[in-house]
Amino acid sequence: SNLRYATQKASRHGVNILIEPLNHYDAKGYFLSTTAQAANIIEEVAAPNLKLMFDCYHVQLMEGDLTHRLSTLMPLIGHIQFASVPDRGTPDHGEVNFDHVFDHIAQLGWEKPLGAEYKPHTNTEQTLNWMKNLR
Repeated sequence: SNLRYATQKASRHGVNILIEPLNHYDAKGYFLSTTAQAANIIEEVAAPNLKLMFDCYHVQLMEGDLTHRLSTLMPLIGHIQFASVPDRGTPDHGEVNFDHVFDHIAQLGWEKPLGAEYKPHTNTEQTLNWMKNLR
């Protein structure tokens, strides 16, 4: 398979390959829309450098229950991204309590960077106030 080939080539350089489920509202027709589908692919390929890109925005829209999914899938996760839901804006508003989610991620022992992948309503520098409360 293409993923087996890619993971073999990438492993020679110490690189992970990430697969990301996307919601079917923003990415109509995209083949991968749930973390369960991604986990099945990761388990089938069985390459230690094939990981899940856990995008809180997409997962919340498609499946919800972010903290449970993070707990369950943590061994498969290679990177975590976040944005407010439902507008993909800054994480200081919307239906997800990111203070709680970030605390949960820390409790799970995650020490890697997190990716803020949101659509700024103005220039990015003016949208960074949400970071003031981070530890």
